[in-house]
Amino acid sequence: MDDSSFADKIISLFLSHLDESGVSTNTIKFYKSDITHFTAWLLLRIRSLGSEAENLTESIPFLSKNIAGEYKKYLLDNKVAKLTANRRLSTLRNLSRFLVGTQIIDSDFMEGMSNITGDSYESDPLLNEFERYLKQEKVSNNTIKSYLSDIKQFISWVENHPSAINH
Repeated sequence: MDDSSFADKIISLFLSHLDESGVSTNTIKFYKSDITHFTAWLLLRIRSLGSEAENLTESIPFLSKNIAGEYKKYLLDNKVAKLTANRRLSTLRNLSRFLVGTQIIDSDFMEGMSNITGDSYESDPLLNEFERYLKQEKVSNNTIKSYLSDIKQFISWVENHPSAINH
C-alpha cells in the first residue's frame, strides 16, 4: 500500500485501517480507486471556489454535506453506472465514518446520503422498449448493456453537437 503516487496521509491511514480490519485486497483496491476519483473531483471543485489544496488531507476543511451532494449530482449528471456510483458513495460513507471515528472531522459529511436508485436516471421509453425487444430475442445481458450504452452516448453526442444533424 506504500505507493508513492498515493502519498496522502488521510488516505493512507484509512486504507491501513481497512487492511487491519481484514477487508479484502480487492475491496481495498476499489476503495483506493473511489477515493482517488473523489479527491480529483474535490480538488477541481475547491480550485473553482478560488482555494488551493494538493490532496485530500488538505481538503478536509471543505468536506460537507453540500460537497457530498454536489459529488452525487456530478455522478448523476455524468451518467456514471449506477453500481459504480453507489460503490463510490459507499466508499465515501465509510471514509466519513472513519474520519469522525478518528476525530479528524466533527460531523459525518455523508450522513443521510442515499444511494442512487433507478429512478434517479432519466429513462427513455423508446430505450426501454428496445431493451425489452432485445430480451425477447434472448440477447445476452452484456450485449444489451453495451447496445444501450452506445445509444445513450450517441444521443448525448447529438445533443452536444446539434449542428451535426443539420448537415
